[in-house]
Amino acid sequence: MLAIAAWPFLGTGHVRASRTYVAPVLPDYQHRDRTIAFFEGRVRTNPQDQISATMLAGQYMQRYREALDVGDLLRSIDQGKRSLQLQPQNNAAADQVLGAAYTALHLFRKALEYEQAAHAEQPHDANALAQMGSLQMEIGNYAAARRDIALAKRATDSETVMSVEARYDELTGDLPEARRLLQRATDRSDAVVDNSAQGRAWFHFRAGELAFSSGAIEEAKRDERDALADFPGFEMADRALARFCWATKDWRCALDAARAGAAIVPEPETLGYEADAQHALGDSAGAAKTQALIFAVERVGNAYHINDRLLSVYYAEHGVRLDDSLRIARREVAVRGNEIYAQDTLAWAAAMDGHWNEADRAMRRATRYATQDPRIAFHAGTIALHFGRTAEARRELRRALDLNAQFDPFYADDARATLEKIGS
Repeated sequence: MLAIAAWPFLGTGHVRASRTYVAPVLPDYQHRDRTIAFFEGRVRTNPQDQISATMLAGQYMQRYREALDVGDLLRSIDQGKRSLQLQPQNNAAADQVLGAAYTALHLFRKALEYEQAAHAEQPHDANALAQMGSLQMEIGNYAAARRDIALAKRATDSETVMSVEARYDELTGDLPEARRLLQRATDRSDAVVDNSAQGRAWFHFRAGELAFSSGAIEEAKRDERDALADFPGFEMADRALARFCWATKDWRCALDAARAGAAIVPEPETLGYEADAQHALGDSAGAAKTQALIFAVERVGNAYHINDRLLSVYYAEHGVRLDDSLRIARREVAVRGNEIYAQDTLAWAAAMDGHWNEADRAMRRATRYATQDPRIAFHAGTIALHFGRTAEARRELRRALDLNAQFDPFYADDARATLEKIGS
């Protein structure tokens, strides 16, 4: 799942950069605490200063992107609301910070309200339109997303707009175009010296995700390492690198990357790669301890349900707590509606828990745009095979392997074995 709250806020301007120029990366994250302390002092000194409150809210939001401390989201919301109380009108900047914070909390409809308010106040601001489009995708409203993206493109072809359009193309079945757009956005971001290190790294992280779905595995790994070079300690890049190494059975690489990511935030997905790598490397006791930590995340570390999909996926893929997996997946669909990955998660959780009719219904919703993701194709093929739809199963399993023959260390082998059995 794409964490759109980690998207950089780059505004609507852009630099027409050559593909060869890369500006130096400034380690702004090293000064984040001091910057926050400065604005905290400004707010204490002048509590009626709405500009300082907005700036402080934005700095809290940026620190969340860098360190993933949910407390910073709550602080960002508090200051953003203070700013709006002080200046309810013509305060689009505060609306957009609140939109970003509520997005990170997976309160997508509330986030959309703030982005729509920002757009109403500044109708020519393409960033608000782009974020509206991203949020529409998060709740499965792809027609509305297409409309908002088209309006944003009329205003500018900025990095932000291109990255949102790339996400739309990725989800709706045009992975090559998504990669082309994302590469252009990455090049532009890399050419601007005052873009944040995390913001620049985010584009490389996304490029890696798209490369992996396309089967360009070594390129995907390089992209994540480039992201980590720009912003060391970027948990999302560590997690993605762990997934790519895990998928290719490079267990030592998977373990190292997963441990690095989990040391920042113990995400269930990251911990899952760590546990699998430990098991593959013969450390069964360590794997058991890591899995126990995943269970603990559900009990005490998921109060805002940010990790719902990741927990459901882990449980379904490992055949543990399947009732919990399905319950969590259903809860995620209640929040995200017909969003493709929410429906795919529900389909797989339902299938693994023996609710095949529910799985089939959800899978049809998940595949309605022919999203080029080998995991979705594998799920679709497996569910089709259960119902005896052999031709459909053969097509989807072949599609999964054609996209990326090493998309998963276990399921890719299962797909090959099934195709051999039913005829490829």
